[in-house]
Amino acid sequence: MIKVAVFDLDGTLIEYESSWQTLHSYFGVEHCDAQSNLEAYTRGDITYTEWMEKDIALWLPKRPTLDDVRRAFSGRRAPAETVDAISSLHESGISTYIVSSGIDVLAQSVGAQLGVCRTYANELLADRSGVLTGKGTCVVEPFKKYLNVADIARREKADLSEVACAGDTKYDISMFHGVGAKVAVNAKHRELVDAADVSFDSITDAASYIIG
Repeated sequence: MIKVAVFDLDGTLIEYESSWQTLHSYFGVEHCDAQSNLEAYTRGDITYTEWMEKDIALWLPKRPTLDDVRRAFSGRRAPAETVDAISSLHESGISTYIVSSGIDVLAQSVGAQLGVCRTYANELLADRSGVLTGKGTCVVEPFKKYLNVADIARREKADLSEVACAGDTKYDISMFHGVGAKVAVNAKHRELVDAADVSFDSITDAASYIIG
């Protein structure tokens, strides 16, 4: 029986590009510069914290503030289908969480809309005037999401077998370690489908499966 459901954010609960890419677009960053950073991280040349700082550095010529970040994400809401799906989980007594390697500003906004118990996402640091410092706090690393899932299970006093995890990319496979239900939603990578117990094109169907 599933007691806890953990969801990725971008592409799973909301159908938008990654929150990092949203900010790159908003601040006018060239795709090749951002891609170079990502490739360095995936090769293992830099840590995720270093990757975050390299990506944030691409925005710094614009003197970005947290208010700019909020404006970049304005209007990004979970669609009605997602709202209804999460509501059905809550009505069934299942606790819900968001684990995203994206930006906490967006994750917290969508999390509040959906009424999830807690969101885990990466923090952008700012000075007292709200200007980004170029530093960030790594809360969720793409290849280590299982650490966040384990923390959630402890908080809920649940066994991992009582936890369901759902995501849309190969990075979400890292949530699947030992959990009771591995769900692909709107899968972007074949690796995720192969690692999941089930794959759905609809968040509604995913929620129904988790409820059982």
